[in-house]
Amino acid sequence: MTIIEVQNPEHWKLFHQVPHRIYANDPNWITPMEGDVQGTFTPGKNHAFDHGEAKVFVLLDEQNQAAGRIAAFIDHRNNKLQPYPLGGIGYFECIENPAYAKALFETAENYLREKGMKAIDGPINFGGRDKFWGLLEKGFDPPLFQETYNPPYYTDLFVANGYIAWEQILTMKGRPKDIDLSRLRAVIERVRSGNNNIHVETYNPAKLEQYADDFTEVYNAAFGHYEHFRPADPEGFKKLMKEVKNIIDPKFLGIAYYEDKPAGFCAFFPDINPYLKFTKGKLNWWKAPLFLLKLKLSRRRQAKGTGFGVHPAYKTKGIFAFIVEFMNSDYIQERYENIYLTTVRAHNKEAVSIYMKTGVWVDRVHIGYRKSLDESIVVEPNYFMEIA
Repeated sequence: MTIIEVQNPEHWKLFHQVPHRIYANDPNWITPMEGDVQGTFTPGKNHAFDHGEAKVFVLLDEQNQAAGRIAAFIDHRNNKLQPYPLGGIGYFECIENPAYAKALFETAENYLREKGMKAIDGPINFGGRDKFWGLLEKGFDPPLFQETYNPPYYTDLFVANGYIAWEQILTMKGRPKDIDLSRLRAVIERVRSGNNNIHVETYNPAKLEQYADDFTEVYNAAFGHYEHFRPADPEGFKKLMKEVKNIIDPKFLGIAYYEDKPAGFCAFFPDINPYLKFTKGKLNWWKAPLFLLKLKLSRRRQAKGTGFGVHPAYKTKGIFAFIVEFMNSDYIQERYENIYLTTVRAHNKEAVSIYMKTGVWVDRVHIGYRKSLDESIVVEPNYFMEIA
């Protein structure tokens, strides 16, 4: 076998070939968009390079066929908040060959060790924690967009190479038509019978500037106290909305206002993975219009949510009840068969409790692993839920 660092277009072709070899006979697998993956490791496209560094490797077997891959990276800004230097590995794929997997892990670990890292998290993303995070261990269904999917044997490969299950990441599923408003109805009616000072607005592109400010204000206030929090900014929100303008459903993006002040939000996007499967990871000039047509003509969709949040200043004002009511609208019930709340950390008991009140359940589980590179560092796992 040979391991090479990915440095040119030919190397990237080999890198992208690996999963096609592994999932050739798996009907559930949907190829991640190659441009998204490659862009993650392209300075200028991924702002994580502004304060980080990365290397990407591909393994060739004895017949010079691509048989494995891995990426290793460091977020120096995030490490300022950590008790010890922490590296990451991700985008791991490998045929069922323990020797190949070990060689890939060692290559990534050596690079991170040389950079002074004391521990490694994986498999994770080089960037946002809301995508490609964790190893799938329950719920081997067709993946949502930008969700990690892998064969079950990957768990054994990680454990055999010294990685300890450290973080449990939940994907919760529900049906809009089954959302139970009975416990919240009294709150909604009491508020409406009073000053009626709460309303939820659906997203309007013409008011992008206002929504960018309002969303980031609520988001940063609602989640600022969580571990690994990264603040949102209006420019980032505007950039995202412009990038996804052709796929968003404005009626499933809402901002709640209390006396005309931003107090909460609900953010769901159509899960586009089912309509991308035919592209096999390459959305070229002629596939893009067909993809958009498939999405437009779909009658019963799935929605992937970053979830919802309530500004701490308005937690006692009934905002949560109004957001749940928004998620239960006739339009959403008719348009969306299922909703998914993704990348929910099990040890974030507050968020889990809030989401469970909407009637969702744990549909699939990913596990984040950690490995110590220093004998003085003991990996202490976070809280894990018991899931049937």
